[in-house]
Amino acid sequence: MSKKLFHYELKNQVSGGAEIRMYGYIGKYDEFDYKRFQQVFRDALQAHNDLTIRMHCGGGSVYEGLAIYDLILGSEGHTKIIVEGMAASMGGVIALAGDEIEMNDNAFFMMHAVTAGCFGNKNDFKNGIQQIESCEERLGKIFGERTKADALTIKNWFDSGQDHWLSSDKCLELGICDTVIKPTKKRKNQENIESIFNKTPEEAFECFNLYPNPSEDNNINQHTEMKKEAILAALVAAGLAGKLTASSSDKEFEERLEDILGKAKRTDTLENELKEFKVSQAEFLISGALRAGKITNAEKDEWKNDAIENYGLVAKSLERMSGKPDPNAGLERLKPVVDGDKHELLNGREKWTFSQWQEKDPKGLERLNEEAQEEFEKLFNAEFED
Repeated sequence: MSKKLFHYELKNQVSGGAEIRMYGYIGKYDEFDYKRFQQVFRDALQAHNDLTIRMHCGGGSVYEGLAIYDLILGSEGHTKIIVEGMAASMGGVIALAGDEIEMNDNAFFMMHAVTAGCFGNKNDFKNGIQQIESCEERLGKIFGERTKADALTIKNWFDSGQDHWLSSDKCLELGICDTVIKPTKKRKNQENIESIFNKTPEEAFECFNLYPNPSEDNNINQHTEMKKEAILAALVAAGLAGKLTASSSDKEFEERLEDILGKAKRTDTLENELKEFKVSQAEFLISGALRAGKITNAEKDEWKNDAIENYGLVAKSLERMSGKPDPNAGLERLKPVVDGDKHELLNGREKWTFSQWQEKDPKGLERLNEEAQEEFEKLFNAEFED
């Protein structure tokens, strides 16, 4: 039997309620095994009419989990299950046994294929595969009976080889939960929270530390895996998980976070450079319009702001406007000298980057934008599109 602590406490004894907290993993050597759970569960319902199970569970043994599921589903009392963080793998299956299922707004369900180990001859391995398939068939039936998910979706949860993290809203849509608990409390003073993209990978991991101040009498086991799953859930929700799965190593998690942080910092730098270029481009355009008498000095700031937001539209508008007589009217403007399809300004500068143009010849870059926009866009895209 597991020596890990099993957390249970009575609650609202006057109104006839009791509470069990499923914070951890399921199995003979983890926080929740069937033998201990069933005794506490039966005692609670014998003395109290209603039972609440608060869950933050990373999954575990299929057989221990199915036994707990059948116990809850077959009981005569009313069982409410509240998913506070995650109901992953067999944790999600157990949650489906509740008469009433609630989820915190930021909680997740996770489904994936059954995993198992095997040792022996080829027949042992064949038997192992049959055992896994039987378990998945049984779990698939539970999902089919207790949710609105169609057969193809359920089959994909097992066959895709991926972890499928479902948000609380998605669970509500699929009938996995009955209610999503939205936060109502607002902080009096909104603090300026440092962006996660300014943190090191180690600091980012700490942002998802589920138990930041453990004490000696803490009944919750410290699980690196659960921290990783919390990080993975957040990355999946943001579309940034990439190839990470719950079974990925700590090193793979760290490398993924480093990659995300690096790209975020590069994006910030490029955005600042692009903003500076848009400002200088707008200033050049508006200065020309001012000299041509198309706009007044009082209007230039407003036109400049519009040009920063939508340069192309403002440039076309100014082009159609009439201003002071052009002293060069009637004179044919010399066409730029080109080498083949290449603009004259590019001669000898073929290897210049966009940043080098900005530094060495910003006016030439502006002219290139006016006279050879395709070449200008190639330069811009080569540096700013990842």
